[in-house]
Order: sequence, then C-alpha cells, then structure tokens
Amino acid sequence: MITDIIQKLMLLIVGVLFLASVAAILLRFKNVNRTERTQIFKTAEYLNAWMILICFVTTMLYGIVNHFELKKSVHAIISLNYSEASQALNSNGTRYNMAEIISDEVVERAIRKGALKNVTTKQLKNCLYVYPCVQGGVGDETQYHISTEFAVGYHASKDTAHLDSENVIKLITSAYKEYYIEKYTDNFSLDSEKPDFSKMEYMDIVLYFDKEAQSILNYLYGMAGKNPSFVTENGSTFNSIAGKVFDFKETQINQNLRSLILQNGIVRDRDGYVGRLSYQNTNVDFDRQKNHISYLLCNQAVAMYSEEMTRIVLVPTWDKSGKYYMGRTKVGIDELSVMATNFSNYMASNEKEIMDNNLIINKILSNHQGAQLSASADALIDSIYEDIKGFEKEAITAGREYFRHKMNQCIAVSIYGISLMSELKPLVMFAALLYLALVLFRISKKFPKKA
Repeated sequence: MITDIIQKLMLLIVGVLFLASVAAILLRFKNVNRTERTQIFKTAEYLNAWMILICFVTTMLYGIVNHFELKKSVHAIISLNYSEASQALNSNGTRYNMAEIISDEVVERAIRKGALKNVTTKQLKNCLYVYPCVQGGVGDETQYHISTEFAVGYHASKDTAHLDSENVIKLITSAYKEYYIEKYTDNFSLDSEKPDFSKMEYMDIVLYFDKEAQSILNYLYGMAGKNPSFVTENGSTFNSIAGKVFDFKETQINQNLRSLILQNGIVRDRDGYVGRLSYQNTNVDFDRQKNHISYLLCNQAVAMYSEEMTRIVLVPTWDKSGKYYMGRTKVGIDELSVMATNFSNYMASNEKEIMDNNLIINKILSNHQGAQLSASADALIDSIYEDIKGFEKEAITAGREYFRHKMNQCIAVSIYGISLMSELKPLVMFAALLYLALVLFRISKKFPKKA
C-alpha cells in the first residue's frame, strides 16, 4: 500500500513539473523575439551533471518502489490440450466455464491447501481475474474462435499484501486442477453415511456389503481398462487393488460373514424375516411358472417348422464389390431358439433364488444359537464396513492419481512473474520523462516573465 502511494506520488510530481515547465514556456514565449528564443534553446544545458545525478537517484528510488509493486502481480496461462476443449467442452462433454478457475470453491481450496492466514475467500477472490488469451468475434464466421488458453492474473491488495504472489497463483492453478478432476473426471464414491446396521437383517447386510464391494470392483476394472499399466505412488495398479478387493469380498463377506450368519441362524426378527422370504419365493415362483410356460411355447413353435423350410437358409446375394455369394439368412426358428434359451436361463435363475431362500429359512428355523453369536456378527460387520471404506479410499486415491497424471498432460500451466523487460520499460520511461521535465524547467527559467 505504501509503495503504491509513493509510486503514484513520484509520477504525480514529475508530471506536474513537466506540465508546469511546458506551461511556463508557452506563457512566456511571446516575451522574447525569435532570435532570443533560438538563442535560449541553443545555449540550454541539455547535459548537466546535477540533473543527471538527480535523475539517476530519483530513477533508482522509483525502480525500487516499482519492483515491489510489480511483485504484487503475477499471472499464469492455463492451456487445455484435450480434444473437447476446441468445442468449449469439459472432458466429460459438459459446457466449459472459465469462471470456475477463480470460483469460490477453487479459492477456498487454495487457501486450505496453502494454509494461507489472515485472508478470506472473498478478499483473495477480489484480487483475481481471468480472461481468454485469444478472443473471437461474432461479425462473421471468419471471426469465430473458441479459446483453449486462459490467463489467470493476481494483483495483491492491502488485505493480501502479506502473501507471496507467485505462491498464490501456484495454489490457485493447483486447486483448479484438483477441482476439475473431482468434478469432471472422477465422480466415484460409495454411500457417504454409515447405515444403521442395527435396523437391518443380517442377510440384508451381507447383500449390502456385496453390492458395495462389487461397485469398487467395477470402478477398478473400468480404470484398469483405460490404463492397465498405470502405477500409483505406493506401487499399486488398478488390477492389484481389484485383486485385494475381490479376495476380501469372497473370504470376509461371502464366506466368513455369510457362513457365520447362515450356519448359526443369526436373525433379528425370526418370524418376520422367514415370512418375507416366503413371500419372495411366492413371487419368484410365479415368474418361474411364466418363464417355464414361455419356454414350452417356444419349443412347440420350433417343432411346428417343417424340415424343408429350415434347410433353406442360403440365398444368392452380392457384396459391395458386386460379386455374388450364397448368404445365410435368418428364419423364424433362429429367433425362437434364442428365446427358448433365454427363458430356460431365466427359469434356472428363479429356481436358484428359491433354493437359496429355502436354505436360509431352514437354517434359521433349525438353529437356535443366533442370539448368542449376534455380538460376534456385529463386531465382524463393523470390521468389514471399515475395510470396505478403506478399499474405497484406496480406489479413489488411485483413480485421482491417474486422472491427475492424465490432466497434467491435458491441462498445462505456465506461470509468469516479473521479467527484466517489465521492470526496465517503465524505468526508462520514467527516467526520460524526469530528465525532460528537468531540462524544460531550466529552460523555462531563462524566459523572462515580462517583455
């Protein structure tokens, strides 16, 4: 703040001296004739040791003040290098918005990331600005242009003068990358709130854990399909993490927990749960009967086709090059055979579900140790839940590392601070203006006030 005042005061003084000298010369110009005016300008001391010394000292002082002022400003160029950027889109196909670079979420994240003290989100955001590096017009099609480079600038205010400008712009660009990755590339997460397991049946908890573990596996398999060779900072790959999750799912959930509940008939509401499974079996058996009837109808329809019709499956046709060949064509029996196979698979799935439910019902009704072992089951449930959350965190961390590695190639950031030319240019201009003002001031003194 002080340097800004000093800089403006010095410029004001030099400007006033220059204008006052020019005004004095113009006002006194008519007080001398042409010969005297020429003589005054010819005999003027354009190179004076005192003026050079004053100019040098003042310019150095201005240079120091200007240096501190320039240190308050820094800017970065964010380049989008993915294919969708040329269409003003994010990597997931949504509309790109450059204002998000300095949004409240990004600025708040930057403050947390850098542990910036004594500054609020609003104060820091007021010091930031963003604009496209190349802007097009709307006059005609030749002026259309979608920028893929955006400049982010920062200029310190009195509220942020205690912060390092270059560090601030680094934090903003880094926070924006993290924000972009989380919002437009990686959106995988499980249920954020822990369910109340005390209100769930034990076998329902097994199904819940199985679903959560399978969700993590699906995410990891999808990431492995994108880049199977990617290695995280701790030396893991997507496939290696998926292997751990799969083994955990098979042993801890499907074997240990499920077997403990099933073999000991652990249940919270015996009559209510048995009744619910029996009702499910009734509905599933209804679907099984429909699939069975559909299966029989398809087989009856297939039997109605004569052998002569089913033999005629090759017809003469030609390919794109115009050559003839005998092409196989579909007849109704093909579709009916596929439908019969599908109905048979549906029926087998229905029968398996009924058998599984009957097994659970028999175990619950034949065992009476559930109440004694419910505490052990609850402890195992809590342990499995914590392990699943750990796998979720590991999977998300690996995914974000991959996207960060990928986006480092797709989003390039170049930071520009104080250059030598940016400091020398105003310095030279100030020195020239000051020296010219001093010369004109000395010349104005040689003009008489009155003729």
